[in-house]
Amino acid sequence: RTERWEFAASPAEVSAALVAVLDELTPERRAKLLIPELRVARADAGGVHVLTWTRAEWLDSLDVRLERRGAGTAATASFYATGFFPTSLPLAPLLNVGMAWLPFASPGPRNEMLQELRLRALKGLLDKKLANV
Repeated sequence: RTERWEFAASPAEVSAALVAVLDELTPERRAKLLIPELRVARADAGGVHVLTWTRAEWLDSLDVRLERRGAGTAATASFYATGFFPTSLPLAPLLNVGMAWLPFASPGPRNEMLQELRLRALKGLLDKKLANV
C-alpha cells in the first residue's frame, strides 16, 4: 500500500518526527498494529526505511520517501509485506523469491488491510507529533 502525505515541516523534521513516533510506540500500540518488533534501518532528510516483524516473524517494510515541496514536505509512504513465508522458516528468503509471482494479502482487524491500518495510524501519530514541534 502506498500513500502520499503532505507536511508543513522540512524533510529533516518529518524524518526525525517519524523516528520519534516509532520509538515512542507503547507495547499496547505495537500489539494493535501487529508490530511487536521493529528496526529503523535508515532515517535522514531523504527518507525513512523501517523493518518490522510480526509475532509470527513475517517481515514487513515501511518506506517513506521525503521531498521538499516549497516550505514543506511531500512524503510517499509505502508499507508492504516482503514475502509469503515468515523469516522464522529456514531458507525463507530463497523460498520467498520463488514465490514472488504469487499475490497475497495481509488482512488486519475490522476488515481493513494491515498495511492500510498501519499507515493510517502512523500518519495520525506523525501529524500529532509535528503539531507539537
